[in-house]
Amino acid sequence: MTEKLIISDIKLVTKGGFNELSANVDGDYVYFRVAANFELSLSAECFVGVALLEAMISNRILSVEGVPVSKKLHGALNEIQAIYRCWNSSLSIVEIQADTISDQHYYQKTGSFFSAGVDSTHTLLTHLEDITHLILFRAFDSGNDQASWDKRVEKQTKFAESIGKTLVPVETNAKDWAIGRKISSHFFHGLLLSSAGGALGMRRIYIPASHTYDELFPWGSHPLSDPMWSTESTEIIHADAGARRGEKMAFILQNPVFADNLQVCWASTDRNCGKCPKCVRTMVAVYLLGIPINSLPPFTDFSTLKMLKAHDESGATFLEDAMLLARQSNNIKIYKILYRYHRQFKLSQTFVLVDKYLMGSLFRRLYRRVKNPDWINWRVTMQNKNSD
Repeated sequence: MTEKLIISDIKLVTKGGFNELSANVDGDYVYFRVAANFELSLSAECFVGVALLEAMISNRILSVEGVPVSKKLHGALNEIQAIYRCWNSSLSIVEIQADTISDQHYYQKTGSFFSAGVDSTHTLLTHLEDITHLILFRAFDSGNDQASWDKRVEKQTKFAESIGKTLVPVETNAKDWAIGRKISSHFFHGLLLSSAGGALGMRRIYIPASHTYDELFPWGSHPLSDPMWSTESTEIIHADAGARRGEKMAFILQNPVFADNLQVCWASTDRNCGKCPKCVRTMVAVYLLGIPINSLPPFTDFSTLKMLKAHDESGATFLEDAMLLARQSNNIKIYKILYRYHRQFKLSQTFVLVDKYLMGSLFRRLYRRVKNPDWINWRVTMQNKNSD
């Protein structure tokens, strides 16, 4: 008999000032919580999003008990899995056992995932008339102690109210569950966001794009996979992948209220440190565009440009965008520094190919043995970690 990964005991309760949607996912308690004044809907789809990669890596039937799954989504799950398996061949396409329902709920709210970063602020501005609610997930933040989270919620609630929107802070242990299973958050975050719409009672949800259409590579939130998580009641939109980061920043800087609210830091959730890579690349963009803002310190130290060095495809896209912005701004000094970093990255990629095809991945194996990098221990990564 094929082993199953079971999602059961899906329930919606109000306790301690929160509405909580929870389930038993493969023996573990997984929850989503919002303030009691915001309604959640009884939904199984978000737990399918939580559990799918674990089911695929362990090659187990995914069984949902007690609450039906959207018939539209259920019909798309094989193709969704096919996309993920193309990215990582160590994943298996598994059977999804669940009752299905095709009833349509006519929700009135339109949401957009919102971190106050560049991508989410740009999407908010671009779709300002349509969006009614800003969804702030606690799951993906670093420097995320309770006091910092409370400050962030207070600040972003005031901001949302100032522009006529409602902030919906969402707390969940889903990321902790995935990390405990050694599933990469680079992969997992897309499934979690894409599958949350029904639970949040949204007719439409925007997921701000991190990369443009000409920068497509395996990534958790992706224009191929995100919309496929739509249901009869909730449309999922992978938003604004047609705009480069420099273009997004230029648009945001035309709107000072939004620019002064930017929160981009890797080190903190309620302020910008001005020293981490995300802060530096945003400060550089502001400097090159020539419009200072209050949410970030001014860029003055050229030595911090080393923070923009690329270590993977995603980092390379941000480096290339900064290079383009420097060239457009005719800042030759910054362009030359960034060009040197970009050339170093390209040379490292060439070395990887030479090692793979001419040396039989000898140096890759030696690197793993000597350095024992953290990603070696992950069970699910964006691409098959064992492919040579």
